[in-house]
Amino acid sequence: MKKQLFVTSLVSLMGLVAQANPVFNPQSIIVNPIPTSLQVQTWVNKDPSGYSNSTYYIGENITLYVRVNQDAYVYLFDINANGRIDLVQPNAYSGASFMQAGETRAFPAQGARYQFTVDGPVGTDQVLAVASRQQLSLSQMADIRSGQMRVQGAGNLARALSIVVTPLPDQDWVSDTVSYRVAAQYGNYPQPQPVYPAPQPVYQAPQPPVVIVVNPIPGWAVVGEDRNGSDYSVIYQAGPVQDVYGYYDRDLIAKGWVRVNYNVRGNRNRPEYWAEYRRGGERAQLRIRLEKGQVRVNLGWNQPHSDNQNYDNNQHGEH
Repeated sequence: MKKQLFVTSLVSLMGLVAQANPVFNPQSIIVNPIPTSLQVQTWVNKDPSGYSNSTYYIGENITLYVRVNQDAYVYLFDINANGRIDLVQPNAYSGASFMQAGETRAFPAQGARYQFTVDGPVGTDQVLAVASRQQLSLSQMADIRSGQMRVQGAGNLARALSIVVTPLPDQDWVSDTVSYRVAAQYGNYPQPQPVYPAPQPVYQAPQPPVVIVVNPIPGWAVVGEDRNGSDYSVIYQAGPVQDVYGYYDRDLIAKGWVRVNYNVRGNRNRPEYWAEYRRGGERAQLRIRLEKGQVRVNLGWNQPHSDNQNYDNNQHGEH
């Protein structure tokens, strides 16, 4: 990704993750497996919902966005298809990385003296955002003034960030990522030629349904269990709700799902955990709550997107 200062000024992209015991997802992105009230979101201008389904052509301008729900230091990275890493925030143009609760930033901001230009190679780029309640030191990874990264490759970045965040309390950092496709310029495509005779329609077999294999927690007393093609539910006799959520959250992340939403409601006597996950174009929702002294788990997948504020109106997975 190229940056231009009026004409051609180079700027860098970057994103940080922090956690006491971080894990890496299949794309070598660092993830905090511990649920936190601190949340960060990142997206690009062609994909405001963060579905990772946008396409940019080489030479096209791109705008990156990041938002936090609490006061935090936010670090933003861009990782291209070859593993080159650009530091977006902090940088020499936009100042400090501290953001206030509810604040949204755009890179470049309106009226900025630089712009981001997609420069290839063809493939899939990732934007990584890391939010931390404590300021992180990037001195071993990057030169903020020049925007030069001292590490390259998604795996090396994840390992470097793991070292930085490991000393932090589990609840003090969180990450988010969005990807976008980079394609060749319009002019590089050959002009379509007519083909005679016209091709016959080709039958395409329907895609198999999404199936998540989930099992009860080993050693826990199960009161009831039910599963069908798109949801799973289980009731445990007793146990800490947070431990049950942690088990299923780690299980989904290990299967390649990425947590995109998380909320804890209720009170100490009746806590309720809700989380939403994404894997490519697939979606899943996890809800765990204490009811009449029993722990109820509902997991549904391929559900339409809805924020957690509307979850009470969604009866999917209830038995």
